[in-house]
Amino acid sequence: MKKAKFLLILILGISLLGASTSLAFAYEENKSIVYKFWKKVLPFDDRLELGGFVKNETSVHLAGGLDEFMKIQSIMGLKTNYRITDWLELFTYYRWFWDGVYTVEDRRYKNVSFEDVNRKLRMPEKLQWLRECYLDIYTDRLDIRAGKQQVVWGTADGVRILDMVNPLDYREWTLKSYHETRIPLWMFNFEGELMMDGHLQLLLIPDYQPNYYAPAGAPFTLRTVDIGAQAQAAWLQAPGSTVQTIDEKPAKQFKNTKIGLRWQNVIGGWDYTLNYLHTNDFASAYYVSSSFAVHPIFGVLPDRLILNRRSEGIEVLGASFSKTLTEGFLADLLKGWTLRGEFAYITGGAMNYGYDELIRGTVDVDQYNYCLGFDKNFWTNWLFSYQFIQFVAHNTEDIPGATPGYTLLFGPTRGGLDKLTTIMTLKLSTDFMHERLKPEIL
Repeated sequence: MKKAKFLLILILGISLLGASTSLAFAYEENKSIVYKFWKKVLPFDDRLELGGFVKNETSVHLAGGLDEFMKIQSIMGLKTNYRITDWLELFTYYRWFWDGVYTVEDRRYKNVSFEDVNRKLRMPEKLQWLRECYLDIYTDRLDIRAGKQQVVWGTADGVRILDMVNPLDYREWTLKSYHETRIPLWMFNFEGELMMDGHLQLLLIPDYQPNYYAPAGAPFTLRTVDIGAQAQAAWLQAPGSTVQTIDEKPAKQFKNTKIGLRWQNVIGGWDYTLNYLHTNDFASAYYVSSSFAVHPIFGVLPDRLILNRRSEGIEVLGASFSKTLTEGFLADLLKGWTLRGEFAYITGGAMNYGYDELIRGTVDVDQYNYCLGFDKNFWTNWLFSYQFIQFVAHNTEDIPGATPGYTLLFGPTRGGLDKLTTIMTLKLSTDFMHERLKPEIL
């Protein structure tokens, strides 16, 4: 406890030196004190670029008299880009954080099944501090990026339609941008120019990580996590009862390599892509089985509960388009507007079914998701962006039993899932001080 408090004071002190703002530096030709210092210390001349920051993010609950912290997170980052030759570069991004809220508030948080989930909430585990690390190889027709990275497909704001290559970190749900919450994976990324404006991308991904969900008791815990923790605790109240959790991750074998393909081209001002992804569902489905024992005094009691967390293999087929209207019939009505859209058909996945909060089983499910967006800049730098989004879930096998009320369950809340979900969003963004301040609301 004393060591943790000392670390909290030390890191907060470092953050305050930066006045709670990013402290950035660049290794470039500016003859500043920082430049001269690194010029003497580092032997890499002008081929090395450095960028870094130290910041603190602190938040409190608005309800209850502002008497509870939600996070006291100190973050340090360092980005390096080293140009080895004209055709070879090495990029690394080191990111370390420590959240002191669990020491200050003495908050009890616990995932009874996966201890690593608890540790990751406070600070990086293992190689998590190495957020990105890859080599870029440039040739006339083919570019290769090999290493730990994130790949972005699609342009939808606030939702994921085609953006299915990397898992997500949901420790703060979706409050942060996807660029910060995507979990980078080790992969090979090939992109070749096959024709004018025509590019083919190939992804080979031997790595797998599931989505990260904060454990029960954390500020941004999902409802389904809390319900699961309560159910396990209730089960263990019975004498001699046990809970066993099996985590079925894809084995690290060549046959389990994930594959992505994207064709991108421009025809008549229409930028379009055709996408295919063979991967594993990052939101693993739970398969539940239980057994009961007869106690000589208390009768029938819970005996053994088995939770099998399994990542199903899925296929994603999709497409996207975008077009800025400048001429033609539509341009007369919508001149200056950018139309964009993306669609994804996801097959092979699985969802739980049952009542609200209560899982009765798991069935195979296909999903059809799409997004239409309309963007325009007003007054030079004010972006207006409207989106119309729909998600369709269709179970491809019958839900067993004829019990009324059984329905598919929405993973994050374990509540009933509508087969058709419609979302509309509006985003406004601008910038001030030569793009140093960029307010945005979605």
